[in-house]
Amino acid sequence: MLVLELFAPFAVCRTFTAGWYRPTAAFLTPSAAYGLLLNLAGQETRLPEHDPNHPGNIPATLTRPGLPAVRLAIGKPETADYPVVQTLYQQLHNYPVGASGKDRAAAAHGNKYNITPVRRELLVNLHAIIGLDGNPELEENIRRGLAGEMNVGRYGLPFVGDNSFLPDFIHILEEVPSACWYEKIDATADSAQRRATRLTVWIDRADLSKTVSHLYAPSAEASRTIPVGAWTPISPP
Repeated sequence: MLVLELFAPFAVCRTFTAGWYRPTAAFLTPSAAYGLLLNLAGQETRLPEHDPNHPGNIPATLTRPGLPAVRLAIGKPETADYPVVQTLYQQLHNYPVGASGKDRAAAAHGNKYNITPVRRELLVNLHAIIGLDGNPELEENIRRGLAGEMNVGRYGLPFVGDNSFLPDFIHILEEVPSACWYEKIDATADSAQRRATRLTVWIDRADLSKTVSHLYAPSAEASRTIPVGAWTPISPP
């Protein structure tokens, strides 16, 4: 098993994306943690357009097949605060479909003349613990990646949900720290769970019906033992 500590002053874990509203989950998602770990291991997750398996007619970035299976646990360190969801408002400039906004085209002098306010949420001060188990080869590659020994195959720098949001640090811990672990909430729960939130486990950009997410909540008491319910298997197709 490998345990890592992550701190990022700004991060984002998109649950979905609309043209004018782009929310974030309230904590680090298993899908975002998985992508970050593969980046550290120097493993490309994107399927390039020139690959023979690429259908060639899908505008979304597709995921490379054959990615490693693993199980993850996500927790908040006992001494840390939960991240805060904040909002940025931006102007989205585009060329509209149809005749909308054409009266502004001349004044824009060839630039994109349709302007829409966009709300984008982000996490501030994300402090998380990531437990990784079930794949010794991936664990070793992550160790080598953090030591600077793997520089082939990695796309850019490690980031948390957006390539503008770089972590301040990612440390390997020698033992499991005391943390509030995010456990899956099942149908047998007999009461409301504090800080319950939906976290994505796997995102399928080609077919959103295949995207997997679960309802999670952090444990009320911090523990140095990762609960069984906090482990989430990730088995890429």
